[in-house]
Amino acid sequence: MEFNKKAIGALSSIIFCVTFAAHAQIGVTAQPKNGASEAPKPPATPDGNGQTPPPSDPATHLRGDLNHDGVAESQLQIEKSETVGPQSEGSADEKLGEPWPWAQNAMLGDLFGARSGLQNAGITFQGSATLDFINVLSGAPVNGFSMVSLLDANLSGDTERMFGLKGGEVFLDFQSAAQTRQLSELVPDYWGFDAINSYGSFTELSQYWYQQEIIGDRLVVKFGKIDSNVDFAVPCTGTNFLNSAAYFPGALVVHMPTFPLQAGGVEILTKPFENFNARFGFFDGSNNYINPRTGAPGTNTGNSGLGSFLWDNPGSYFLIAEAGPDWTVGGHNGKFRAGWFEQLGDTQISGVNGAGVGNGPAGTYAYANQQLFNEDPEGLQGLEVFGQFSWSDPNQNSTQWSMMLGSQWQGLIDVRPNDTVGLLWAFNQFSGNDTLTTAPGSSETILETFYNVQVTPWFLIQPDMQYISQPSPDSTQSIPGAFVFTMRLTFVF
Repeated sequence: MEFNKKAIGALSSIIFCVTFAAHAQIGVTAQPKNGASEAPKPPATPDGNGQTPPPSDPATHLRGDLNHDGVAESQLQIEKSETVGPQSEGSADEKLGEPWPWAQNAMLGDLFGARSGLQNAGITFQGSATLDFINVLSGAPVNGFSMVSLLDANLSGDTERMFGLKGGEVFLDFQSAAQTRQLSELVPDYWGFDAINSYGSFTELSQYWYQQEIIGDRLVVKFGKIDSNVDFAVPCTGTNFLNSAAYFPGALVVHMPTFPLQAGGVEILTKPFENFNARFGFFDGSNNYINPRTGAPGTNTGNSGLGSFLWDNPGSYFLIAEAGPDWTVGGHNGKFRAGWFEQLGDTQISGVNGAGVGNGPAGTYAYANQQLFNEDPEGLQGLEVFGQFSWSDPNQNSTQWSMMLGSQWQGLIDVRPNDTVGLLWAFNQFSGNDTLTTAPGSSETILETFYNVQVTPWFLIQPDMQYISQPSPDSTQSIPGAFVFTMRLTFVF
């Protein structure tokens, strides 16, 4: 196997500067919630209406916009390939007419013409199945095994093609999750060492929302049951990492309405000028509510509808906003975002002396990513670095501050241009307030590395190793650092 010399030199510099060695599963490099490793794509050339006309041959090109291969692709998939959380994976780019099964991008292909028929009507179907075989090798209370699964199937509809309403999009996301053993029994960590941990089994319609362009892509409004981690606090352009630290900051672990607790909400997505984005989200936060008189918990937003957001909310809401620039330097993309969040209402807390009720926390966060070089003209292969920081009032949040640094490299080995390797370090500092945490003044450190092998465009295998220091929010347990090995299998259909 021949390693690219320029790539090796760049990686050595990154190891020295950030003290770690070397999803790109965005959209689909294998992964759930919304994954296979797909790097961000250059935008399609728009026509006068801001949309790329569909290709003339719908039999071989299914989507309304064109990706770098000339394959039709929906705007939703383009957005997902640029920013998406770990549980919102999408399907791989579809390209029909190639030999089955090794060259086509989806396992089912255009089965009986159904996929292309839907696409011609303005409806895009995508789906994936992810299996994580987890084994705790040492440390933690239990050295044992668990299997975690997530099935994700979704439909996105272009309302202009469906019934003539320009600039609209509807989205339905069905998810089914299960696990053979609660992961907290193996490693009771705080951040979440497997982003598809469902904390039990469920089958539900996890997202359903409508999005409407008001002034083209300058002002977009989204309403419905939403995963907030798709549009907020997503530093990594891939979803191959298993640990949740790659996807949202430590200060948001408890409160952010994301998988498996998606919630009703409204998002306003704006682009006040070129290369600058500003976003605001107002979500149902009743999942974090506790009745101060009876101790009764709030609604589980993940398996419920919009009722607790629209007309049955106890005053518990989650607010989040972020803004920042995008840039391209020498053909290499980068971005920075600074954000703010707040949880309103009476919030359930847990401290040294047991559960209690407190005011919801507020805090800030920031994240950035930068591609350092790319190995092809499309920019789909290469090395990217990213990082995130968050802070919250230590008298309101169990996390006082957190930091994460990571890198991922697609095409490290010349003969394996679609494989991805990644390395991540994260640190979470708990509050010193013993009414808010069972580990006052303690901390949690995470190291993760993986190698994602794209066996076919629709089947990926990923061995992953993590080390978690003090893997318990209760420092009195004095649990030694845990080594966790996971073998992930992803199927895109």
